[in-house]
Amino acid sequence: MFRSPIRRQRGGDYRFTISDDERQLVLDLVRQLRELLTTDSPALRRLFPPPYGDDDERNAGYAVLAGSELVERRLAALEVIETTIDAETLTEDQLQTWMRSVNDLRLVLGTLLDISDDEQPVSGADETMVAVYEYLGQLLELTVQALTD
Repeated sequence: MFRSPIRRQRGGDYRFTISDDERQLVLDLVRQLRELLTTDSPALRRLFPPPYGDDDERNAGYAVLAGSELVERRLAALEVIETTIDAETLTEDQLQTWMRSVNDLRLVLGTLLDISDDEQPVSGADETMVAVYEYLGQLLELTVQALTD
């Protein structure tokens, strides 16, 4: 029987036992996303979709009003990952932050791989990137399952 590496404990916290290699991978990706968030890269388009469709003027206004706050929230979430990367126990709030950040990482990687929704990567895509994308999907699923059990 498969035992999930993310399990709720009696006290309400979560046992979080991913491997050291997985932790290093997530940490590397978090650091890359942290750098990317300081740019206007098109790879971030799924993290910050335009709220007003094709209305460029309203979208620009929204970006001025809320853009920096949205980036700051994501940076703060990445900091939680960085500070808990070696933890074997996470609080529910920390695990929810992990879930949101793993989803962000997956969205950016999916954008880079030109994957939309539940499509498969295009043929010829970088196999390592595809494997990382699939791993992030599995980690996200395990996290959601742990939080809903």
